[in-house]
Amino acid sequence: MSVPPLPEVPCVRCSLDYVNTDGFLAGSRFFLSYTGTSPSPGDCQALALLIGQAWEANMANGISDSWSLAEVDVIDIASYTGSSGQSIATYAGNQTGAAMPAQCAVNTEFGIARRYRGGKPRMFWPTPAASNAANAAQWTSTFPSGFDYYVGGFFSHIYGTPVGNMGSLQHVNISFYQGFKNVTNTSGRTRAAPTYRAIALVDPVESYITKLEIGSQRRRRVATTY
Repeated sequence: MSVPPLPEVPCVRCSLDYVNTDGFLAGSRFFLSYTGTSPSPGDCQALALLIGQAWEANMANGISDSWSLAEVDVIDIASYTGSSGQSIATYAGNQTGAAMPAQCAVNTEFGIARRYRGGKPRMFWPTPAASNAANAAQWTSTFPSGFDYYVGGFFSHIYGTPVGNMGSLQHVNISFYQGFKNVTNTSGRTRAAPTYRAIALVDPVESYITKLEIGSQRRRRVATTY
């Protein structure tokens, strides 16, 4: 397998690992660009702790107490030998009441300036209490805007605290792939394999748009590796 390309500007990858009261695992990730020097292992650990605190202060308000953020992992992807650091402090959601099924998720799309055909950048979050669902397919009409407020507060909280000499942090989306090539397997079947860019394209995230539809991550609800 070929090695993923490096991003066009220095970035770190931030992974969030969740567990719910039934023992199901979930995970999501996002990227932050930085303008300063490459973070040390201690800087990555400090940023991971800051992300956990930002989650507790903001995202926990929109997430069921059946879910907890169990670990935050930060790795510098500006080089192939970048530092990493973790925080294993546990933060539980604040919303009480009946829980949604474990395969459900909140789907927040990231708004970027670049226009293109294809899937848009997004992130799946653990669900709020079941009282926020209007029916089996949609959240209540007021839920998306309220959740967008928590997401915006989460990232603003991260920006507000300097970490080492990393400089300014910015939430970004990274595009690693462009186009595809047809690959024939040993079975004789042909599949379209995505091809890596020479340099990964970085787009600043400008807005957050939580979908009215209830998301589903049934096939990936136990995935905690990336």
